[in-house]
Amino acid sequence: MASNSRNAGNSFSELLDANREQLERLYSSVNIESSRPGSKPSSGEVSVVRLSDDAREHLGDPIEWLEQHYAGRWRHEIRDRRVEDDEMLVLVRLELPALGIRKSQFGRAPVNERSGRPLDLGQKGGIGEERQACDAAVRDALRRCIELF
Repeated sequence: MASNSRNAGNSFSELLDANREQLERLYSSVNIESSRPGSKPSSGEVSVVRLSDDAREHLGDPIEWLEQHYAGRWRHEIRDRRVEDDEMLVLVRLELPALGIRKSQFGRAPVNERSGRPLDLGQKGGIGEERQACDAAVRDALRRCIELF
């Protein structure tokens, strides 16, 4: 029985090694910086900027950060938005096409008006509050996407 579990452990280890090699080949094909120490992108290559723990805590405006690090090479799309209770909830997809990266995250922000309906931008009254909350929720979602880099 002990030799059988050793074989299973070896098979699992071999599977992990094969998956790691496959991921590294994929990363190198889209110019994504390897997480291995000492690997540096050559000049002119676009690479992923990873946040330090300190930078995560002090990440201000995510749109400004994206422009600073990926000027014109990123885009985002609001996939869903709604007001639930007193919060604006959005689902945002951030894309960096040059790196082949797509990240989706939810964001939220408080809205003063209480509502349990999907967002209706054609409604009068409270629309300014909803737009401000939507902008804040999008920034929250983008910040969460950046943290995944």
